[in-house]
Amino acid sequence: MKTLVFLITTLSLGLQLQAAEPKTKKYEGEVAGIFCSACSSHVKAALMTIDGVQSVKITTAPKNGLPKLFITSQSDQPMTQEMAIKALGEKAKIFHIQSLKPITP
Repeated sequence: MKTLVFLITTLSLGLQLQAAEPKTKKYEGEVAGIFCSACSSHVKAALMTIDGVQSVKITTAPKNGLPKLFITSQSDQPMTQEMAIKALGEKAKIFHIQSLKPITP
């Protein structure tokens, strides 16, 4: 009987933990003003301060294009372009988030 109660309790807790885990959301955008790895590092560091952001990746710009921005977040609140710009603070005068949209799985 004790074993049955233990198993039911364990399963119940496991289901509660799975339900409480936030879903990972991915976003893609473009950012202007990045010309070197130091520029990229400044933007990444600023965006990592947004609540829930797990990772930020910036790819090099294709010919005649802008660098791509990829953000992974576990926040319940959707990420917006305005949030990213606000996170840049004073650096928003140099680096311009041109677009930011969710990537649908």
